[in-house]
Amino acid sequence: MEMNGPRIRAGCAAEMPRSRSCRTDTGAPTSPMQSIAPTLDHRTADDSAALRVLCVGVGVLLAILPLAHVTALRNVMIGVIAVSALLQFRLVPWRNVPGFVPWLFWLSFAAASIAWSALPHVSFQSFRTDQFYPFVLFLVSFVLMRFRGGRLAVVSGSAAGTLLCLATIFASSVSGYDSKSDEPAAGPLGWLAWKAGEPTDSSTYVAFIAVPLFLVLTTSRRRWRRWAAGIWLAVFAAIGFMSESRTLFVSLSVSFAGFLIVLGLLRGRLHVKSALFILLLGIVVSAISLEVISRARLPAPPPADRSAAVQMIMSDPRPAIWAVYAELVGRHPWLGVGLGRSVPSRAYNLGDSPELREIDAHATTHAHNVLLDLLLQVGIIGVALWIGLHVAILRLAVKRARNGGDREKAWAAAAVALVLAMLIKNSTNDLIVFGNALLFWSLLGTMLGLIWRQGDAPGDTVLLQAPGAEKK
Repeated sequence: MEMNGPRIRAGCAAEMPRSRSCRTDTGAPTSPMQSIAPTLDHRTADDSAALRVLCVGVGVLLAILPLAHVTALRNVMIGVIAVSALLQFRLVPWRNVPGFVPWLFWLSFAAASIAWSALPHVSFQSFRTDQFYPFVLFLVSFVLMRFRGGRLAVVSGSAAGTLLCLATIFASSVSGYDSKSDEPAAGPLGWLAWKAGEPTDSSTYVAFIAVPLFLVLTTSRRRWRRWAAGIWLAVFAAIGFMSESRTLFVSLSVSFAGFLIVLGLLRGRLHVKSALFILLLGIVVSAISLEVISRARLPAPPPADRSAAVQMIMSDPRPAIWAVYAELVGRHPWLGVGLGRSVPSRAYNLGDSPELREIDAHATTHAHNVLLDLLLQVGIIGVALWIGLHVAILRLAVKRARNGGDREKAWAAAAVALVLAMLIKNSTNDLIVFGNALLFWSLLGTMLGLIWRQGDAPGDTVLLQAPGAEKK
C-alpha cells in the first residue's frame, strides 16, 4: 500500500490543503463528495491527541484481527476508534463519505429485521458486530486517508497482523496445542498457538490484504516497495498453504486478474489478447494450487495419474448443503427470518436434522454461501439492498477514477478486486462476519479514501510510469 512522503512522522500530522482544492473560485464545493476535503482541513489543522489515538487504535485493531481470543480487546478498540473519531471530527464529514446513503438504507433494513427475527437477541448481536462496527470502520478509514499517520496506521497494522498470523499458525502447527482451549499452554509457543485463528479466518485475512499488495507490486515506481510487496505476498503464500484453503488461491487469482483487467479498462489500454492471457494464467495458477492443497489434505493421496482436486470436488458436501437450505428460502422469501448467520439454522431447527448431519458435521450451522445465507436471513429485499450497497460504492469509485489520474484508477481497480475476493472467498462459506467484516470494510474505506484524497506530495506516489521514468 503506497505511503507518501520520504519521511513520515510517527504522529498523525494533518496535511495542509493545496491551492488546487476541491472548491471552485467561489468557494462552493464542486460536488457533495468533494466537500469533505475542506471540511477536514478546517477542523484538523493541528496534530491533536484525539487524532493520534485514532490512528493508533486503527493500527492496533488491524494487527489483532487475525488472532483468536481477542473479542473483548477488539470491541474495546472499536469503541476507542469511534469516540476518538467523534471527538476529532464531530458529525460534519461523515455524510460526505461515498456510499454513506446506501449504507444507511442497508443498515436500516438490517436493524428492522430484528423486529421480525425468530431470534431477536442473536439478530441484534449480528447487527452490532457484523454490520454497525464495520460501518464505523469504513467511515473512519476513508477519512483517515487524508493524513499521513492514518495511512501509516493501516500499513503498519496490516504488516503486524500478517506477522502475528504467520507466527501463530507456525506455533500451532509445530506445538500441536489446541487453539480452542480455554487457557493457553505454558511458554511463548503455547501462547502463540492459543492465539491462532481459524484456518478459514487466516485465509480470508490473506485474501483481503493481498489486494492492495497487488497494486503496489504492479504499479509502484519504487523498487523497494515492489520488493516489499513481493516478500509480503510470499509470506501470504506460506500462510495459504499452511491453512490448506482451496478457495484462497482461486480468490487470489481471480482478484488479481480482475484488478489488472479493470485497471486496463480504466486506462483505456486493455487488449483482448492481454485479457485472455490474464484469465488463462489465473485459471492455471488456481488449478495448480487446488491440486497441491488437495493432495496435502487427503489422508491417502491418489496415484499420480489421477487428480486429487477433482476427487475432492466430486466428494464436496456443499452442493448437498446448498440444496437443503435453498428449499427453505421459499418459506420467507421477501423478508427472511432475521439477520444473523446462525438464525436460519436455529429458526428451522436444523441442528436436529439427521439429513444434514449425514452430509457434513458442519452442515447444520449455516448455508456455507454468503448470498444464500443472506436470502434466508433478510430475504430478497435485504439481498437487493446488500448488493446495491456494493454496486453503488464501486460505481462511485470508478466514476471518480475516470476523472482522476493513474493513482485513482489503480485504487478503483483494487476496490473492484477486493469485492471480487470477498465474493469468491465466501462462495463456499459465509465468512464476512466478525473480524473479517471489519477488515473488509476497513480496507474498502481505505481504498476509497485514497481515490478521493487530493494529491499532496507530487513525485512521492506516482503510479504506472513509463519504463524509462522509473527511479531506482
